[in-house]
Amino acid sequence: MNYFISDTHFFHRNILKLCPIKRKEGFEERILENLKSQLTPSDTLYHLGDFSWEDSDFLLKRWRELPGRKVLIKGNHDWHFKNLELYFDEIVEFATVIYSKRKKILLCHFPSKDLRTFRYLELQKRITEIYRSENCSLLIHGHVHWNPYCVFCGCHLNCVKCFNVNVEFTGYRAVSEEELPL
Repeated sequence: MNYFISDTHFFHRNILKLCPIKRKEGFEERILENLKSQLTPSDTLYHLGDFSWEDSDFLLKRWRELPGRKVLIKGNHDWHFKNLELYFDEIVEFATVIYSKRKKILLCHFPSKDLRTFRYLELQKRITEIYRSENCSLLIHGHVHWNPYCVFCGCHLNCVKCFNVNVEFTGYRAVSEEELPL
């Protein structure tokens, strides 16, 4: 089965300040334990970006102990990370399309429209274009974090059906393809 997760931000101390209501000390352990209990050797975990702030032997050991195949679709915090190939079986630079229940799903770190920031506008435009040209049924993304203003993504304004798998919205666990709104 396919699973989807985003924005784990392992060892990113500033994320505790940016999302203080949702992110608490120890969130890394909670994510790893949830993944360990969810995944089986025949599963594929798609990580939709912003994996970790730092490379460490501890994280590498724990991540490699997780069963299944692991695919990273890079996010903006992954651009500086040097050893991603040690953690993932496959690395996608920007976006990819997969099939689930005979429907096309676009996987990317970025939404087609981010209402909170004007960064990465060209990437958002590109996502919208891929979604339309590939005739996708769903965009699965991350990047947009929980915030007290309840302003999340604006994909619907581009007529893009989306699902945000940032751990802050999923209870710090991966979402299975059975849970997708297809």
